[in-house]
Amino acid sequence: MRGERAVVRRGDTTRLSILDAAERSFAESGFDGVSLRTITERAGVDLALANYHFGSKENLLHEVIARRVRLVHDDRVKALELARQQAGTQSPSVEAIVAAFLAPMFARLGNGDAGWRHYASLISQLDVLPKFTALASGVLDPTAVHFINALRLAMPQAPEASVYWGYMFMLGTMIQVISATGRIERLSRGLCRSDDVDAALREMVPFVSAGLLAMEHQAVAPRALADANLPGTGANLPGRSVAS
Repeated sequence: MRGERAVVRRGDTTRLSILDAAERSFAESGFDGVSLRTITERAGVDLALANYHFGSKENLLHEVIARRVRLVHDDRVKALELARQQAGTQSPSVEAIVAAFLAPMFARLGNGDAGWRHYASLISQLDVLPKFTALASGVLDPTAVHFINALRLAMPQAPEASVYWGYMFMLGTMIQVISATGRIERLSRGLCRSDDVDAALREMVPFVSAGLLAMEHQAVAPRALADANLPGTGANLPGRSVAS
């Protein structure tokens, strides 16, 4: 019995080593830029063990994403439940919902674990690729549905489509910031830093919240864009840059 437990522990250690090596490798080189052999060499294990534990590189990527998504999902659900308790019989405010969604990811990024930075870089790359969002939809979508439903209750006058778009705008803003490309350092000449997660969260929560509330207000107030007869897509607005 003791020997069986030792084998299980070795298997768990091997699996964890492969996941860590894959996460870093995918973050640094992209999914297509790294092979299973490269990953196992970084992990210090035989290639056969990667095949044994994960079967394919796609399955390995799925597990890399899933293990951290589950942690963030649980953190977010707990934060949202706390917001509900604090709101009493009312729905939590839009700002409380936004904070419950964003804060857990930034807390993880700020804990000093390099693995979370690798993960953030990885999902920033994959989030724009339909192939990979479909691959991870089973672990990503439950969180999305949870918060979309919360926003729907907090924005009762917003059209349903606006709530979905609003969630995507919130997600896209977060992805852009956690990608930590160094662009904000260049644009601000060092005034802002990608690794200043507290400052990013402090600015992002009111920014996203105001945008969501404006979407609801737009549904019940005269639409300025329509009154001005501006094109619906905004594609011809003066000064609009394709590469913003």
